[in-house]
Parts: sequence; structure tokens; C-alpha cells
Amino acid sequence: MKKRFLAMLLALSMVGVGCKSASPEETPVETEEEEVVQVEEEETPQAQGNLLENGDFTSGLSQWDTYCFDGECGLLVNKDGALDCGINSVGSVDYGVQLFHDGFALDEGCVYKLTFDAYSDVARPIQMRFQINGGDYHAYYEEVVDLTTENQSYEYTFTMNEASDPAPRFCLNMGVMGDMGEDFPAHHVIFDNFELTLVDGSNKIESTSEVTIPDIAVNQIGYLPNQLKTATIKGTGLEQTTKLIDEKSGKAVYEEAIGKGEKNADTGDREAVFDFSSIKNEGTYHVESGDAVSPSFVISKNVYDDALAAAVKMLHYQRCGCELTKDEAGDFAHPVCHNSKAILYEDNSKKLDVTGGWHDAGDYGRYSVAGAVTAADLLLAYENYRDVFDKKNMPDVLEEAKYELDWLLKMQRADGGVYHKVTCRNFPGEVMPQDETDELVIMPVSTTATGDFAAVMAIAARVYEKTDKTYSKKCLDAAIKAASYLDETPHDSTGYRNPSDITTGEYEDTCDVDERFWAYAELYKTTGDKSYEENMVSELPNNGYTLGWQGVAGYGAYAYLTSKNASLLPDVKKEAAATAKEIRGFAHSNAYGSSIITNYPWGSNLTIANNGEYLLMMKDALGEYDKETVDKQMNYLFGNNATGYCFMTGFGTLYTDHPHHRPSQVMGKTVPGMIAGGPNNGLNDPYAANVLRGVPAAKCYVDNAQSYSTNEIAIYWNSPVIYLIAGEIAENGGGR
Repeated sequence: MKKRFLAMLLALSMVGVGCKSASPEETPVETEEEEVVQVEEEETPQAQGNLLENGDFTSGLSQWDTYCFDGECGLLVNKDGALDCGINSVGSVDYGVQLFHDGFALDEGCVYKLTFDAYSDVARPIQMRFQINGGDYHAYYEEVVDLTTENQSYEYTFTMNEASDPAPRFCLNMGVMGDMGEDFPAHHVIFDNFELTLVDGSNKIESTSEVTIPDIAVNQIGYLPNQLKTATIKGTGLEQTTKLIDEKSGKAVYEEAIGKGEKNADTGDREAVFDFSSIKNEGTYHVESGDAVSPSFVISKNVYDDALAAAVKMLHYQRCGCELTKDEAGDFAHPVCHNSKAILYEDNSKKLDVTGGWHDAGDYGRYSVAGAVTAADLLLAYENYRDVFDKKNMPDVLEEAKYELDWLLKMQRADGGVYHKVTCRNFPGEVMPQDETDELVIMPVSTTATGDFAAVMAIAARVYEKTDKTYSKKCLDAAIKAASYLDETPHDSTGYRNPSDITTGEYEDTCDVDERFWAYAELYKTTGDKSYEENMVSELPNNGYTLGWQGVAGYGAYAYLTSKNASLLPDVKKEAAATAKEIRGFAHSNAYGSSIITNYPWGSNLTIANNGEYLLMMKDALGEYDKETVDKQMNYLFGNNATGYCFMTGFGTLYTDHPHHRPSQVMGKTVPGMIAGGPNNGLNDPYAANVLRGVPAAKCYVDNAQSYSTNEIAIYWNSPVIYLIAGEIAENGGGR
């Protein structure tokens, strides 16, 4: 997963993360038309002329960048206004050095012409290609260009014969070509005057990739009988008599008049709420308002059982280092993967066994920070809602969490520090896990990984104490050792950073105060040792108590406020209550109950789920419980949102079905139970940037595997949803 952008954006999510806080503001927008989201909805800025913006480099390097797989290259605009690619090393593959340009579209059936000028100070071939920007990166059109030492003009005409692509990539591969060899000398390739024009659009085949968003949004999985039940009405559904229809009888069982609604700056719509919480009879229903009709949904005391089981099973599908059999994984079965020893980045002569754990997201990396937070969510959910997980046919959540904990234990160094991650040097292509066979590399220890590790191991010591005392002690010993490492190690205000030859996710975090706070709080809760309370007091965060992989102070506050014999520091209680109040305020400011306003960050669904989890935690920690806001977060995730999507794969009527998830992409079918990242108005991938330009923040989502910034999945996006579902079942009469 592309973690560098995510780290920056999460600073704006969940009312302030880590050492930063958000300051939301609103800009009113209004529209009332029924929404049809089309991939081709917006034209690129040069749709009637040059499709390659800044093709003459008058705006410097804008729109142009390089990807270096294993080569080395620098870019600059020279004194003649041309692009100078200084190549120090060509690497070992044709894309060892790649110049690329995104931000245009290619339409099926259309004829295009590409022209440009180029030369190299050492004669050589390069590869020019237009390609899909994701998946297998196959070419729509490609040619080998033989560059000489004299500047020449090149011209190519081609027809787009595949389905229209609103966000392809134009690239020039300047790695190893033909018989060049990896020792090819350093050289400069000069480009200028790129121009891509539409020559003939008369045979254009119109795209059918459109999704009609209904004017009534509901929780498509359904509602528990005692849960808040609302639908959000917009467009043609406003100013009508809105009815709840029992699909068995075909009759309205509840109705009320809906007005013109209120403007929502984040969606651009007027919206109204239809509340039918008084209806508790089990059955299948839908909502009608004028000509607008919602997806069908169920009211049932068991409505979330399958979703909870699938959300936990998703983690099983993500297991690394073991075979997944046909019986347990169906079409997603695969042999053992990533079972070789990994080298230490700091000492390539040493190799360690760090097999196991979960693949983090749409790729196959394993990251200690993300894994610890995910396992913590599972263990805390079990600790608080054991009766829910002990139901018949529920996956064994303790067994699943232990699979990750066992891997984390392998990631601890002898001195207590915890290695930040183990991945290959680069993200894999579109392959199954067993086919990623590059060398595995263990990256250095980080204080954030060590703090999260100490916290989750302290939780594990509590949770497994009744079922496996030996394992409980092993976890506690590891937590104590990690805490000792933190005691002796200064704060790190830089955080982990990838070296130049590692491109996988960073999980960048420049503040480790909250990780230390959480570690000491959990150890105090587990052991009652006052020294941990004293250490915790010295690490009090001052910018909000939050949940997430980057900001974990909310976990620490919950641990401390639910500890026995805690002195209940007023500052902890006050800050925890302030965070809960802010979440409630955001959720009550809009018809969907979204606890995000203005800026929807990368992984916004993580923020929504974490906010629901946080409010559930605060019921025990503060004795305050806003059931309505918790219900709203659940309903949002499962369909009552501005996109109209249920963000859990395989559930609902309109649901995420094309996630950025390599096994799903390879198999051509989607693993069920995964939570998509959700709306992201940062538009941090080329596909989203092209198709969502100008779309209101809360609607910046596209169900396409190329959009990794809105449609990737991650283990730590599933885990708070597991906690949230379990809490909803329990608090509405189905658990403890």
C-alpha cells in the first residue's frame, strides 16, 4: 500500500491524529439532480488539443515524473527548455528507469497521434508505450524507438482497441533494452515537444461503465431490531411522502412527509433523514419516496452475523507463510508463500525466520505497526464482547489474532526493539502471493513499532491468561522487554523512512509519544505495576485521543481509564471526553451521520469505523454512550453514505466489487468481507485524479482496482469494523 501519502492524510482524519489536529471548515455547494457517476464524466483539460499537459516543459517538470525499479535517474529542464533525463544506471530490466505522464484518457475506437523530439548523447533504444496504469500494466500500444545522438522528430499513430481507459499511463522505458547490458554507461536522454492528439473519434465506442446512485441511501446489509434505522433522501426523493415498504406484503408499514432537506457542503446535495427506528419487526424492506427507491435490506436480530464472520475470515485469507487449502479458501487457495528467511537490511550477512503474519493490504508486505493495531482491535473486541464471538459458526478470533502475534514475536530483537517491517524491495505486480519470490528484507527497528508491539502484547497477556497461561506469559515477557527498550531509547521525531532502494509502504510517523503512552497504559492495566503508570504520565499526548495506525492515544486512554486502581488523571478523562464530543458533533451535522467533515482522507472508512469503535470504548471508560452516533457510523459503512456503496465486499446490493487487492485482481473475483478505503478527496492516485476531478469530497470514491487511494483494502480497515459490528450486536441485545 502507498503509505507515504496515507501518513500525511491521516493527520486530517478522526479529529486529529498523532501529534497533529484538524481544523475543519465548510464550503457550501448545492445540486439536486439524481446522480449518475460515469467514468467518462469529466474531460481532461486538453481534450480538444494536446492530451499531454506540459508536453513542451514550459511549466517545468509539472505532470512528468520517473519510476526507477532498480536503475537511477534524475530529471531537469535544461537551458533550451527541453527535458534532460540523466541516467546513471539503467538497472536490470527495461523499466529499470521509466519516465511517465498521467492525467489523460484513451477512448475505445479512437485514433491518436503521438509526436515528440528526442536524442541521447549515447545512441540507444528506448521503449515508448501507452499502458494500463495498474494490474498487469499491459500495453495498449508500444514501440521501440532507436535514439541517435542527433535530435530527431518521431511520429506514431495508433488506435485504442481496448475498453476506454480514463486514466492510462504514457511512459518511456529507458532501462536495459536489447543487448545493452546492465553496465551500460551513464548518459543523458533529451525529450521535447510531446503532443498527443485525437485524429479520428468517429468510431468511438461509448463507455458503459457507469453506476447509478439511488436517491435513497440505506444500510444495505440491514438493521438490528433495536438499532437506529434511517435512510437519507436526496434528489427526486425530496418533498415527497416517504414510505417503508414490507416486501412480503407489499404494503407501507410506516410513512412520513419529507421536506426539501438541508444543503451538505461535502456532498453538494440537499438531503433529508427518514427515521423508521420504531419498526422492529423482522423482515425484508425497502424505502420509497416518489419515484426514488432504495436497495432492499433486512431487519433481523442476526443481520450482522454473516458480515462479522466474513470480516474476520478476511484476515484468514490474508495469512502469509502457510498454505490456504481449497476447503478453507475456496477459489483463493494457494500454496505456501514467503517462506524463505529474510535478510537484515542493516547486515545482509544475517538472515532471520520471520514467516507468518498477515499480508497487510492489497500487496504482500507485513508491517509491525499495522499488524499490532489490527491484532489489538481483535483482542479488545473479544475482551469486551466475548459472547458475540462465542456464537456458533463464528470464526475463532483468538486463533486468528494469535497467527499475527506469533509473527510479531519473531519481529522482536533481543534487546526488545521491534523491526518496522518485512517486505521485498518493491511492490509486486499483479500476482498471487506464492509468485512474489523476490528477496525479503527486514527493515530496522522503530520506536513506533516497538510501542505498538508492547501494547498489543500486554493486551494478549490479559486475553489469553484464561485459555493459555504459557502463551500469556510469553506475551507479557515480550511486552516488558519492549517497554524496557523504550525506557532506554530517546524519542524519535523523524520516524522510520525508506532508504532509496526500498519502495514499499513506510508507515511514516514522526511522533512516538502516543505509542509510548499506549504501551505503558496497557502494561499498567495488565500488571498493576505503578512504574508503568508513572511512565505513562510522562508520555501524555496533548493533541487528541484517537484510534488508527498512526494515532493510538485513544487506545491508551481507554486502557488507562478502565484500569483498576488508576488515579484517573483529570487530563486523560477530560481529553477523552472532548474527543468523543467532537466525533458526535461532526456526526450530527449531516444527514448521513458521517463523523468526517470537509476533508475525506485516504482511508476515510478507517476514520468512520475507528470513531464508532472509540465511542463504544468510551461507554466503559467514561460511562457515556452515544448509541445513535455509533449506529450512524455502522450505517454509513454499509451503504447510508453519499456514494451509495456498501463498502464491504460481497454484501448489499451496490457494493465494492473491484478492490485494489492482488488475489482478487488475479482471480477475477473478489474476496468477501473486505472493507474498502472509501472517499478520498486528496485524489492520490492517477485514476482517481482523472475520473473524480471536481467531485464533492464525500463522493470521491471509485470502485476500480486502479484506484489504490480509494479502493484498496487493509487489515487495519477491517479490524475496527470487526470491533464495531461486535459492539453493535452486543449493545443491541445480542451479546454480553
